[in-house]
Amino acid sequence: MGYVKTPLDDLTYAVNGLAMQVQHELQPGHRERIYQWALAERCIAAGLQVDVEKRVEVYVNDSLVGYLYLDLWIEQQLVAECKAFDHPLTNDEIGQVIAYLAATGSPVGMLYNFGRKTLEFRRILPPKNVQEWHQHLYRCIWTPPSHSRPSLETVDASAIRFSVISSSAPVHSSAAQSVDSSSVPVRSSVVKSVDSSSSAYAASGVNIDAGNRAVELMSRAVRATYGPEVLAGIGAFGGLFDAAALKSMRDPVLVASTDGVGTKVKLAAQTGRYESIGHDIVNHCINDILVQGARPLFFLDYIASATVNPDHVAQVVSGMAAACHEAGCALLGGETAEMPGVYAPNEFDLVGTIIGVVDRADILPRPDLCPGDVLIGLRSSGPHTNGYALIRKTFAGAPLDTVWPELGLSLADALLAPHRSYRPLITDNFPANHSPVNSNQLPAIKALAHITGGGFMENIPRVLPEGLAARVRLGSWPIPPLFRLIQSRSEVSDEEMYHVFNMGIGMIAVVALQDVPAVQAAIGEETWVIGELVPGERKTILS
Repeated sequence: MGYVKTPLDDLTYAVNGLAMQVQHELQPGHRERIYQWALAERCIAAGLQVDVEKRVEVYVNDSLVGYLYLDLWIEQQLVAECKAFDHPLTNDEIGQVIAYLAATGSPVGMLYNFGRKTLEFRRILPPKNVQEWHQHLYRCIWTPPSHSRPSLETVDASAIRFSVISSSAPVHSSAAQSVDSSSVPVRSSVVKSVDSSSSAYAASGVNIDAGNRAVELMSRAVRATYGPEVLAGIGAFGGLFDAAALKSMRDPVLVASTDGVGTKVKLAAQTGRYESIGHDIVNHCINDILVQGARPLFFLDYIASATVNPDHVAQVVSGMAAACHEAGCALLGGETAEMPGVYAPNEFDLVGTIIGVVDRADILPRPDLCPGDVLIGLRSSGPHTNGYALIRKTFAGAPLDTVWPELGLSLADALLAPHRSYRPLITDNFPANHSPVNSNQLPAIKALAHITGGGFMENIPRVLPEGLAARVRLGSWPIPPLFRLIQSRSEVSDEEMYHVFNMGIGMIAVVALQDVPAVQAAIGEETWVIGELVPGERKTILS
């Protein structure tokens, strides 16, 4: 078949040229979102109207079942999807764009892969029949936890309809354009009615324009986390979250937690990698309420620095938004504070607060913990967010881009690996009510311990009742090379290593002995039996 002309040929040629510029400038090796934002910025600079993470509602028989999110929606007619694979594009990615074309009615879509040495791109035409997009649709839909969707096999294509959300303000070519506060419930503290040209406030060290630019960049990613529960358009002083869905729970209990990333932010600033820090804070907080059986509802953040760098703030918030999106959690708002004189130049801090919910009957830990219950260890992705003061001292002066033979990757890659979220393993693999505890249908998890600051020694006892201790059997799981490297260079004792670091185990599930095989099978990845509960004081015993 010859080349098929479309009304958007001139636009696709222009966007292709901009994508090639992005590939040439950034080269492979970044996350998809970095290329997505870079291409959006190029399009904006070229005078094009761009929506990032454009939301499309998906209905089945007039019931909302979820959303599609388009990477880029250019000039309100061109779909552009960005990937960062080190392998060629497959039919799965092509099918994703085909589904987007069916949903939007666009005459053409562009699929880019920035992850290879040479930019790979595909020009995708709309599907000719229902079968071409119907089979790909459900794979692309994000369904909020409060919604459900029927099995694809039971849905007739004629019952499916789409609605491209038009209330989400597009990103226009003017970078200085003010952000629609109705689309971003919070983070108004950096958007003040102060004329920066007056210079007095700017001379004191606070750059209002930089704050406005940060809000403009971050708002695109934040909106992608919104479901119908987020009531936008009410005002910018506080985020509003519709709690009506909680009425369907038997006895809902709200669970809240606040935490920070600690001195890992210094490594992020040193390497210029800010997005992973956003994942860190969200996933850390998700895990902290997961151990009480809760699922997240919404998240709030606080970023403080001596000066606001819009791109850096946007990268952090982009990481938080991506982590919230994956967890079905709304990034409801936050604060970006510019405080010269309080923070040193190039220094910043990041704090997050999460609110979740659990039915009272499902609260963890359960009251029936007893001697003989088994500890199952789930692997970590690295140090997560703890022990970085010691890590930075240990590797002071060592080039972060050095590839260590023990690690097989650079020191920066090893140390900045994002904090892992255990919610998909614990809840998604136990489907009934998305609860890890259901004694009638599911293997029973009696308790969960998040191995964060304080390591094994302090975190396991937090879930134990009086009269029980935890015996952890050393050598029962493989210690990742990074922790052995840290210990050899710092000459820290074994006991202190287990008091500071997670040593390759980021979450511990406590289960009855007879439930161990079923729980391990349900988790769906390699886990290890690392110990058991024994009579004694509330403490951890290394043996």
